[in-house]
Amino acid sequence: MKHLTFKEYLESKERLRGAITNIPRREGVYTIQKYCKLVVGDSKHTKEYIALKPKQKVLVEWLYDNIDNPTVISIYFEGVKEVNPNTEYETFWDGQKLQKWLIRNTAEKGQDFPS
Repeated sequence: MKHLTFKEYLESKERLRGAITNIPRREGVYTIQKYCKLVVGDSKHTKEYIALKPKQKVLVEWLYDNIDNPTVISIYFEGVKEVNPNTEYETFWDGQKLQKWLIRNTAEKGQDFPS
Protein backbone atom coordinates (compact mmCIF):
# COMPACT_ATOMS: atom_id res chain seq x y z
CA MET A 1 0.00 0.00 0.00
CA LYS A 2 1.34 3.39 -1.02
CA HIS A 3 1.81 5.97 1.70
CA LEU A 4 0.58 9.45 0.86
CA THR A 5 2.62 12.55 1.43
CA PHE A 6 0.97 15.29 3.40
CA LYS A 7 0.48 17.33 0.23
CA GLU A 8 -1.19 14.37 -1.52
CA TYR A 9 -3.41 13.84 1.52
CA LEU A 10 -4.56 17.49 1.46
CA GLU A 11 -5.21 17.34 -2.28
CA SER A 12 -7.27 14.15 -1.99
CA LYS A 13 -9.24 15.64 0.91
CA GLU A 14 -10.06 18.73 -1.19
CA ARG A 15 -11.11 16.52 -4.13
CA LEU A 16 -13.51 14.64 -1.82
CA ARG A 17 -14.95 17.90 -0.50
CA GLY A 18 -15.37 19.12 -4.07
CA ALA A 19 -17.10 15.90 -5.11
CA ILE A 20 -19.82 16.42 -2.52
CA THR A 21 -20.79 19.66 -4.26
CA ASN A 22 -21.50 17.64 -7.41
CA ILE A 23 -23.86 15.29 -5.57
CA PRO A 24 -25.35 17.38 -2.74
CA ARG A 25 -28.25 14.94 -2.14
CA ARG A 26 -27.60 11.56 -0.59
CA GLU A 27 -29.67 8.81 0.92
CA GLY A 28 -28.20 6.78 3.73
CA VAL A 29 -29.63 3.40 4.65
CA TYR A 30 -28.79 2.65 8.27
CA THR A 31 -29.32 -0.73 9.96
CA ILE A 32 -30.09 -0.52 13.66
CA GLN A 33 -27.54 -2.41 15.78
CA LYS A 34 -29.15 -2.16 19.25
CA TYR A 35 -32.43 -1.31 20.94
CA CYS A 36 -32.88 2.46 20.89
CA LYS A 37 -35.29 5.33 20.24
CA LEU A 38 -35.12 8.07 17.63
CA VAL A 39 -36.76 11.45 18.15
CA VAL A 40 -38.82 12.68 15.18
CA GLY A 41 -41.06 15.69 14.74
CA ASP A 42 -40.63 19.23 13.51
CA SER A 43 -40.29 20.81 16.98
CA LYS A 44 -39.72 19.92 20.61
CA HIS A 45 -43.46 20.38 21.22
CA THR A 46 -44.53 17.85 18.58
CA LYS A 47 -41.75 15.33 19.09
CA GLU A 48 -42.39 11.62 18.96
CA TYR A 49 -40.13 8.73 19.92
CA ILE A 50 -39.83 5.82 17.49
CA ALA A 51 -38.69 2.64 19.26
CA LEU A 52 -36.25 0.66 17.13
CA LYS A 53 -34.87 -2.87 17.32
CA PRO A 54 -31.79 -4.48 15.78
CA LYS A 55 -32.00 -5.22 12.03
CA GLN A 56 -34.66 -2.55 11.41
CA LYS A 57 -33.67 0.20 8.98
CA VAL A 58 -33.69 3.98 9.03
CA LEU A 59 -33.50 5.76 5.67
CA VAL A 60 -32.27 9.34 5.86
CA GLU A 61 -32.18 11.72 2.92
CA TRP A 62 -29.46 14.34 3.35
CA LEU A 63 -28.78 17.63 1.62
CA TYR A 64 -25.10 18.55 1.85
CA ASP A 65 -25.53 22.31 1.64
CA ASN A 66 -22.95 22.49 4.45
CA ILE A 67 -20.40 19.67 4.41
CA ASP A 68 -19.83 19.79 8.18
CA ASN A 69 -23.52 19.98 9.12
CA PRO A 70 -25.79 18.51 6.41
CA THR A 71 -29.53 19.18 6.40
CA VAL A 72 -31.93 16.31 7.04
CA ILE A 73 -34.58 16.33 4.30
CA SER A 74 -36.59 13.30 5.36
CA ILE A 75 -36.53 10.14 7.46
CA TYR A 76 -38.28 6.85 6.66
CA PHE A 77 -38.40 3.60 8.62
CA GLU A 78 -38.30 0.07 7.26
CA GLY A 79 -39.36 -3.02 9.21
CA VAL A 80 -40.92 -1.09 12.11
CA LYS A 81 -44.42 -2.50 12.70
CA GLU A 82 -45.76 0.59 14.47
CA VAL A 83 -44.77 2.89 11.59
CA ASN A 84 -46.09 3.06 8.03
CA PRO A 85 -43.03 2.63 5.75
CA ASN A 86 -44.39 5.30 3.37
CA THR A 87 -44.66 7.96 6.09
CA GLU A 88 -42.07 10.71 5.82
CA TYR A 89 -40.73 12.07 9.11
CA GLU A 90 -38.81 15.21 9.96
CA THR A 91 -36.54 15.94 12.88
CA PHE A 92 -35.72 19.16 14.67
CA TRP A 93 -32.22 17.84 15.37
CA ASP A 94 -29.47 19.38 13.29
CA GLY A 95 -27.48 17.16 10.94
CA GLN A 96 -24.49 16.76 13.25
CA LYS A 97 -26.63 15.54 16.14
CA LEU A 98 -28.43 13.00 13.96
CA GLN A 99 -25.12 11.82 12.50
CA LYS A 100 -23.74 11.23 16.02
CA TRP A 101 -26.88 9.27 16.95
CA LEU A 102 -26.56 7.18 13.78
CA ILE A 103 -22.88 6.44 14.45
CA ARG A 104 -23.70 5.19 17.96
CA ASN A 105 -26.73 3.07 17.04
CA THR A 106 -26.39 1.88 13.43
CA ALA A 107 -24.29 0.54 10.61
CA GLU A 108 -24.56 2.42 7.30
CA LYS A 109 -24.92 1.41 3.70
CA GLY A 110 -25.04 4.70 1.78
CA GLN A 111 -26.45 5.42 -1.65
CA ASP A 112 -26.04 8.48 -3.84
CA PHE A 113 -28.83 10.13 -5.75
CA PRO A 114 -28.13 11.01 -9.36
CA SER A 115 -27.59 14.73 -9.86
